[in-house]
Amino acid sequence: MPHAAHSNVTYTIDRGVAHVEIDRAEKLNSLTREVFEDLVEVGRALKESTEVRAVVLSGRGRAFSAGLDFTEMSRLADEGTATASAAEAGVGNASPTGSAVDVGERLGSARALAQKAVHVWSLIEVPVIAGLRGPALGGGMQIALGTDIRIAGPDVQLSLMEIKWGIIPDMCGTQLLPRLVGPGMAKKLIATGEAIGAEEALRIGLVEELAEDPVARALELAADIAGKSRSALVWAKKLVDLSYEADLATGLDAEQEALASLIGTDEQRAVVTERLARMAKRSKG
Repeated sequence: MPHAAHSNVTYTIDRGVAHVEIDRAEKLNSLTREVFEDLVEVGRALKESTEVRAVVLSGRGRAFSAGLDFTEMSRLADEGTATASAAEAGVGNASPTGSAVDVGERLGSARALAQKAVHVWSLIEVPVIAGLRGPALGGGMQIALGTDIRIAGPDVQLSLMEIKWGIIPDMCGTQLLPRLVGPGMAKKLIATGEAIGAEEALRIGLVEELAEDPVARALELAADIAGKSRSALVWAKKLVDLSYEADLATGLDAEQEALASLIGTDEQRAVVTERLARMAKRSKG
């Protein structure tokens, strides 16, 4: 099983599905600089892979991620850092501990390390699915926000709790949460730091599906997605993401560009042939 540089994140690739796991179960997968670096490293590797057609992101054990490690919070407070997660992210060129991953240089839209650990999942061409069980708090919830689809278990706890530490969600949370739940609900969740469970998360659109075993369900959904045309999957994700930043005319033109690039290719013809064969088989049965 491949590990990232610090062995805090592991991943496997099986039949087009990459399963990425934060591997600090004994610490509820709490976040440190090394975890951020490993997430970015793995995300970059998957971004370059043409083998992968879907990605599942989860945490080992009973938690997705309980957020920033308390030892990191204490260390940063002792050093007089103004904002805990911003400093952990390595904003700018100065950092209490230094960083191995492009501090100050942009990865996509993100410049800070902790932001890159969230943003990198949107840069992967194919769908990324989060399987959420137990705590997904603070930075843990923000990492989940960076994925395309979220599946929650019955014991999930979701909270952007940074306000309780006198800071704000600075790992893309203020920008991504409103896209899912709207600006009013996003302001409420950020300003109160309240934790919500699975049913409420589904009701407000924070997660897309509930499952008794969210990781197993995420892997099942990823396997189904991986059976589809990779080129079509890439365009589908790209077009939906474009809808957040482009005007309608630009988006509609991009749809036509996508269709022109897909239709009649060997890959598309193979998909059609296989589907017609399945339909013929069902009709005979």
